Amino acid sequence: MTTYLVTRAIAALTLSLALITTAFAKDQQRGTWTAELNQDDHQQLHLEIHSGPERGDFGTSYAFRELEGLDPAAVAAANHQVAFQLHRDAGSFQFTGEFNQGLGHGEFTFTANRDYISSMQQMGYREADSKVFELAALDVSRAYVTEIRDLGYQASLDRLIEARIFKVGREQVAGLKSVGVTDVPLETLVQYRIFNVTPEYIREMRAAFPNLSLDKMVEMRIHKATPEFAQQMATLGYGNLDADQLVAFRIHGVTPEFIREMAALGFKNLDPDELVQFRIFKVNADQVSELAKEGYRDLSADQLVAFRIHHVDNVFIEKVKRAGYQHPSPDQLVEFRIMGIRLHEAED
Repeated sequence: MTTYLVTRAIAALTLSLALITTAFAKDQQRGTWTAELNQDDHQQLHLEIHSGPERGDFGTSYAFRELEGLDPAAVAAANHQVAFQLHRDAGSFQFTGEFNQGLGHGEFTFTANRDYISSMQQMGYREADSKVFELAALDVSRAYVTEIRDLGYQASLDRLIEARIFKVGREQVAGLKSVGVTDVPLETLVQYRIFNVTPEYIREMRAAFPNLSLDKMVEMRIHKATPEFAQQMATLGYGNLDADQLVAFRIHGVTPEFIREMAALGFKNLDPDELVQFRIFKVNADQVSELAKEGYRDLSADQLVAFRIHHVDNVFIEKVKRAGYQHPSPDQLVEFRIMGIRLHEAED
């Protein structure tokens, strides 16, 4: 009986040790890192950590004070061996490697924080265990989760990660509230960060475009239809453009340079829609020059666009001439292109 109990105890101990070993292996992750001094701010280091296709790659800039044990002088030195740490709520990274005049590389070991994982699971994030490496790399701390919840958002773990990447938080929400923007969905806050829709930008746009919706402000931000761009258009005679027209100009490349180019060709008073059509159908100086060589000068804006739509160019005009038409009208040329040249021996 005693032998049986001892055997059972040994088996249980062996199982416990196996479980501890498995948990330890799961909680640790190895990989490689590369780094370089941030060119815009020499007080920061841009660090990329690489942990294979399953865990992914992560990169961001860190202040030197966050990288425990790393001296900025070591980063700038030649062939200098380093060892430093990055501690996050979700776990810690231990780095070893070498820097050579601002460029570094080496290996790292990541150790997960089991207390963090347990807390996150208690808050409803059951998948925190499988994503702890990512959560640590991006610093999705318990304090950050609490901050997002205190702001009124019950976000999924993926949404939390996305929000953390783009620095969504209390400061942004308070800034938007100062300009009367409240109850913004979390995904919209991310969008505002991506496109730099700040309180300052909102004030600027409201001053230039009264009663403009926030969605339209975002659209204008995306396409860089700024008040400065609107002023450029005003100096060229287009001072009454609305938000949609400014966005269309940006999308299709109606620039001050293009407007001046068209004016030099004799099109000085094109309306906004005609300018956009010119851009869409590539009406330009080359087309005008080629048609002039065929004797087609002083064509209207509509005729030039129609020629582009129906592919009436100098090659087609030469074909029409060989079919016996010496100087067909612009309308005839378009008709020939649509219906075919009405001679049996001519090829379309």
